[in-house]
Amino acid sequence: MRVTHQLIANTVIRNVNRNLARMNKYQDMLSSGKSINLPSDDPVAITRIMGYITSLQQNAQYQRNIDAAESWINTTEDALAGINDVLQRARELAVSGADGSKPPEARKAIAMEVDELVGVVVQLANTSLGGRYIFAGHQTTTVPFERTQAYDPVNNQSGVEYHGDTGDIKWEIAPNVEIKGNLDGERLFMQIELEPGNETSIFASLEKLVYGLNENKEETINEALGELSQCIDHILDKRAALGAISKGLEITKNKTTLEELNLTKLRSHLEDIDFAETFMHFATMETLYYASLSAGARIMVPSLIDFLR
Repeated sequence: MRVTHQLIANTVIRNVNRNLARMNKYQDMLSSGKSINLPSDDPVAITRIMGYITSLQQNAQYQRNIDAAESWINTTEDALAGINDVLQRARELAVSGADGSKPPEARKAIAMEVDELVGVVVQLANTSLGGRYIFAGHQTTTVPFERTQAYDPVNNQSGVEYHGDTGDIKWEIAPNVEIKGNLDGERLFMQIELEPGNETSIFASLEKLVYGLNENKEETINEALGELSQCIDHILDKRAALGAISKGLEITKNKTTLEELNLTKLRSHLEDIDFAETFMHFATMETLYYASLSAGARIMVPSLIDFLR
């Protein structure tokens, strides 16, 4: 084969460009910290990396859902703890008022304090988190409880009305795993079963106590005392259920955190570079590139005129 200066020049340029491309590749890796910057660099690896990225995004959303559920449940637990304290105080006052030696005036004084406790329970029942009422079911922007009228002793009808619904608020905390994290006000406050076919509400029981104390009716006071004890048990049952959900969330959160660490490690193994090794390769290719430039310049300088001198 006849070797011409054009063939030599093309070969030199091709080799220089190849060395420049290799050096540029390592330079890109060093500047980005990634071994893969384009899908064409490694189609198989990029597919796996994209899968890890998707899984990490899903994992992050599950963690946000868990955090939201924990905040909601913790706020609910705080409200229930306050309601339990109020009911315990009301029961103490009911025991005191049920004392047969209490004069009517003393019972009326106790009734005033119990009436104030009704207002406190209404306030706790209207607890909100971030502008959303936690006991309103799906009607989270509506104030759920309002004291609008007087207690009806004939029908044992409370003067507190509920404006929410019985909707469940759920969070997806893992693939195909949802939890219900709310307690609606209807079932929590307004539907407390005393016996089959006989229900009361927390507000009605408190107001019955106020009525019995004001009217000096010992039998009504004792009825209210029994109802308040059942209301307290009802609240304790709900708190226990919330505690179980909270524990489950804690376990799921720990599992999600471990999954995030594992996915991040797998992604890093495919994507991130070893800086020391990559810099060594870059330095080698840089040397080769400049050497090829130097050698090419010396090879391509001579021409026919140089040999005719």
